[in-house]
Amino acid sequence: MALAESHMPDGHSAVFEALSSGPDNRAHDRYVAQRTGINVDRQRFRVFDISKGGLRMQAPPDFREPGAEFSGLLTSKAGGADIRVVVRGRVVRVEGDGETVGVAFRPMAPSHEAAVGAIIQMLERLEIESAFEKARTPKKSPPWLRVAVSVAVFGATFALAALYLTIR
Repeated sequence: MALAESHMPDGHSAVFEALSSGPDNRAHDRYVAQRTGINVDRQRFRVFDISKGGLRMQAPPDFREPGAEFSGLLTSKAGGADIRVVVRGRVVRVEGDGETVGVAFRPMAPSHEAAVGAIIQMLERLEIESAFEKARTPKKSPPWLRVAVSVAVFGATFALAALYLTIR
């Protein structure tokens, strides 16, 4: 498990873990971002997951180095909402392929924090609804198991019929 520590000029330090198995040392829970993106320099980039402290996103071409700072318009249409908020961030992690970056949010106004919180609440609700729906939906058994059960039931029925005819 690879750990990388990034020290930020404002005195904060953040520990990020590579996307591998093991414990997650993040300060905030993160949520899979559905229908969420960020516009940076008039280009739209996909957001993969988000937390109160930052996000993981498709890397803008000019911001693929740790320490790069940028601002963008974060938009989410998850769950029928239409939330837009300007965020400022600092690249703290570049994933192996260079196409994905981890971004820590810079301090923001309370109204912007509330908008990011609303996006997270919507994504959390969608995750809970999805998990509930998966739990409610019965799992289909594999076709070979259904055939085996059918053969066993047919064989048992045939054996009972034979036993009934011999007793009679």
